Amino acid sequence: MSSQSTTQKPDLTEAIAPPTRLSPPNVPFTPCHMFFYGSLMDTTQLKYITALPSTSTPDLLPATITGFRMKMWSIYPTLIASNHNESVSAVKGMLWKCETETQFESLVRYETDAYTWCFCTARLDDGTVLEGVRTFCWAGEPGSRELEEGTFDLEGWRTNSTFLKIDFDF
Repeated sequence: MSSQSTTQKPDLTEAIAPPTRLSPPNVPFTPCHMFFYGSLMDTTQLKYITALPSTSTPDLLPATITGFRMKMWSIYPTLIASNHNESVSAVKGMLWKCETETQFESLVRYETDAYTWCFCTARLDDGTVLEGVRTFCWAGEPGSRELEEGTFDLEGWRTNSTFLKIDFDF
């Protein structure tokens, strides 16, 4: 994690308001940590989507974020930015260092227009706090009837999927 001190911190002024379908933060790409809470926690899926070499294994670190709550959109998990009046539970997931804009754009395409990206703060299991982490959250209305209570089961997804290797034109 010592490389974090050499990474330029993004301007977080765009992160104050919850995102909407039309407004992900308007900041240029810089190498950043990504927080994943769904199928991208699977190293095979992440390698496929980001076109990492087959000989490499993505370095994923367990992490937790707050300020969001998880809902399910059919079989897909999503994050809803919380307001200050509701109780918020921690969302557990994995951090990964996204090094290139090409990798990031591949992740954006994979997540579809149903999601937008936003900034969050992540806490690693050892207590280290990372700001300026990017994650994908629901781009629609937070109260949408399309969303249901629930959590994502990575092992269940691995068992029931074929890693969803659909041609996304990467």
